[in-house]
Amino acid sequence: MEEGQIVYSKRREREHAVKDFVAKGSYSVIIVVVALIALRPLMVRQLLNRADAYSAFGLYEESKRQCDKALLLDSDNSQVWYNLAHIHKTQEHLDLALGAYQKATETDPGNVPAQFELGMMYVQDGRHQQAIPHFDQVRRCSSDKTYRPAKGDFPYHKSSLDMLLGCYEKVGDTDKAEFTREEMRVFYPHHAPSEGEATESN
Repeated sequence: MEEGQIVYSKRREREHAVKDFVAKGSYSVIIVVVALIALRPLMVRQLLNRADAYSAFGLYEESKRQCDKALLLDSDNSQVWYNLAHIHKTQEHLDLALGAYQKATETDPGNVPAQFELGMMYVQDGRHQQAIPHFDQVRRCSSDKTYRPAKGDFPYHKSSLDMLLGCYEKVGDTDKAEFTREEMRVFYPHHAPSEGEATESN
C-alpha cells in the first residue's frame, strides 16, 4: 500500500470516528431533551406544591420564587399564573394580581377560579361591563357540576349567576338580567333573588 493511500485511509477512519462521536452525542442530547419535556409537568407540579406550602405559612416571597421557577419551565401554565395572582392579591399588589389573573385566563379560558377572581376584581373596581364575560365563562364552564358539587367546593356556578345578575343590573341590561334571574330560578329555586336584590348586594 502506498503512503498516500495509508494517509487517506487513516483520514477516512478519523472522519468515521468523528461522525460516530457526533451521532452518539446528538442522540444523547435528544434523549436529554425528551426526558426534560416528559419530566417538565412533574417538576412544575412539585414547584407548585412548594409554593402552596410556603403560602400556607405566610412566606409569600418564597412562594413567589417557586412560581417564578415554575414559569421558567412552563410560561403558559394557567395554574402557576393563578397561584401568583393569589399571592399578589394577598399582599394587596392589586395591579400585579390583575395582570396575573388575566394571564391565567388567557392561557386557559377554562380556569374557573381565575375567571371568577378576575371578574370579582373588575366588580370591586366598578368595571361591571368588563366583569361580565368572566362570570359568563364561569357560568358556562361550571354548569355541568351544578347538581353534584364536591363537598367543600366553592359554588362557582351559583355565585357566577349571582354576580352576572348584579352586573347586568348595574349596566342597565334588563333583558339579560331577567334571563339570568330565570336561569337562577331553574337551577336554584330556593335561592333566586327578587329584582333589585342582586344590585343592592353588590
